[in-house]
Amino acid sequence: MKPAIASPQSFCRRQFAMVIEDKLPREAFGVRGACSRFRAPRLRTAPASWTHSKRFAQIGRGMAARRLSALGLLHLALLVLLVCSSVCFGQRANDPRPVPLDPVLAEQEARALVAELLAQKPEQNTTNTGRARILDAAGKEREIPMRFEITASPTNWVSVYETLTSPGWAGGVKLTVIHAAGQPNQYQLVNPAEVGATNSVPKQLTPDQTMIPFAGSDFWVADLGLEFLHWPRQRLLKKEMRHSKSCEVLESVNPQPVPGGYARVVSWVIIESPHGIVHADAYNAKGELLKRFDPANVEKIQGEYQLEEIEMRNSTTGSRTWIKFNLSRE
Repeated sequence: MKPAIASPQSFCRRQFAMVIEDKLPREAFGVRGACSRFRAPRLRTAPASWTHSKRFAQIGRGMAARRLSALGLLHLALLVLLVCSSVCFGQRANDPRPVPLDPVLAEQEARALVAELLAQKPEQNTTNTGRARILDAAGKEREIPMRFEITASPTNWVSVYETLTSPGWAGGVKLTVIHAAGQPNQYQLVNPAEVGATNSVPKQLTPDQTMIPFAGSDFWVADLGLEFLHWPRQRLLKKEMRHSKSCEVLESVNPQPVPGGYARVVSWVIIESPHGIVHADAYNAKGELLKRFDPANVEKIQGEYQLEEIEMRNSTTGSRTWIKFNLSRE
């Protein structure tokens, strides 16, 4: 029997929708007042049970209304990422300057935060379609239709990203990311364009092999699996407002970066649980900004704010990629 398919609200999309939109009261996001943002240290032991697991978290309508499921970059997220032109950037003028964190406490809280992110798991199986829009440095644009799928089981959950056939594009590129509690991500990639590749036999990728573009876009395989959350060195840099949300700024360091790959990722994570990533910057070993991830657009559908589009900007190539989800308006 096939698993029940949820409404076309993809785990990814819903993960960021309520985070980005500023039209709801701050309390709807579980955002505390300025004087209460700096909470007591977490316990070393976080709930046992990432990856896309709601780490691209469901951002609930809060204590006052029912909680929406979310994705978060794409493991996106994304998972990934994320902004609306109407969203206020930076810290509010009347907010106090962030208090520097003790180094030991910063590492302890970072480990606990990452454990919570990785423990988050989608509650339902979902499928969705959309498209990737790629704009190169010369201004040339192309679009690739895509299909997204999330499947959850008692022991793990699987996210699938697949390109579909369109005029001028053969499609057939398929990435499967397997997430299991306490285990590294497993990556399986089918790319018909590779020499010797077949449509049926996926290639197993190691974490070092994930620093490659997915289907020629600015989203790398590592981005879609939120691989940086699995790096051994994690610490909190500070706590501040981002996109009008109270966030913990998490620094993830890759001890052995591959040439041209990420050496460090700085992400802004919503303090309140379930957590969501509202922005991320990725740097190379020289400290140069490689890419920047943000939400691009949200739509209000039947009274709920849903993420419609996410953006990845590539500082090295000057290109950009937007992934737009097909929202159900029924």
